[in-house]
Amino acid sequence: MVSTMIGESAANQLKNIPLSNNTISRRIHDISENINEQFISKSKNKNFAIQLDEATDSNKDAHLICYIRFMDKTNIIEELLFCKPIFGDTKAQTLFDITNDFMNCNNINWENCLGVCTDGARAMAGHYGGLQALIRKKAPEMIWTHCIIHRESLASQNMCPSLNTVLQTVIKVVNYIKTRPVKARFFKKICEEMGAEHTALLFYCNSRWLSKGNVLIRVFELRQELYTYLSEEGHNDFNKFIDSDFVIKLAYLCDIFEKLNILNTSLQGK
Repeated sequence: MVSTMIGESAANQLKNIPLSNNTISRRIHDISENINEQFISKSKNKNFAIQLDEATDSNKDAHLICYIRFMDKTNIIEELLFCKPIFGDTKAQTLFDITNDFMNCNNINWENCLGVCTDGARAMAGHYGGLQALIRKKAPEMIWTHCIIHRESLASQNMCPSLNTVLQTVIKVVNYIKTRPVKARFFKKICEEMGAEHTALLFYCNSRWLSKGNVLIRVFELRQELYTYLSEEGHNDFNKFIDSDFVIKLAYLCDIFEKLNILNTSLQGK
């Protein structure tokens, strides 16, 4: 704009003026506020459904996340409504107060809420003192649903003892290598020498839905390298990675959890 109105030399001089220490962050905040205002104005006076979940980030800070879905003419809109920090406990009343304050501040009418989706935790799903019960007092026509992804995840946790033994062995071996930097480096060197496609295992995290399947597949792909490394280490489980019965069960678990991962991602609309 300056180059058009005044000239290129004036524009170059303007580029040399340093921005203040909070200019960028202020602009990002203003853009964010503007986008939020546009989105809230679209969703007002429309029937909507929300999905709520309490999550903890890498800094161990708790947040309440809320997604909203509503119809805009003939289009189904699904967007993040808010992500608010939880400073106190995670009881139902605390979570409701955070949600209710946001709705009141943005003049969103609770009576237009037709559905609420949460996980099955008591604070969320309790029929008398849970978050859904508190919301129902504000939105009597609301229908609560238990998140199908959570239900599928809970159902997949139960497995027969023989398969669970294979899974626990895999987790133990992965932790044995991944939690020790020196052992991880030696394992990487063996993988490179054997021409493996991958040179590292994946950490298993029980709270991440896709973790179990990804860890099992990576271990199956590196089973020969694991046998070589664990035999050199004298690990008690090294023979299992050449045992046909163990490998067959490991392959079966890989197939099952790969299908479950596909189901999980498809349910998330990915």
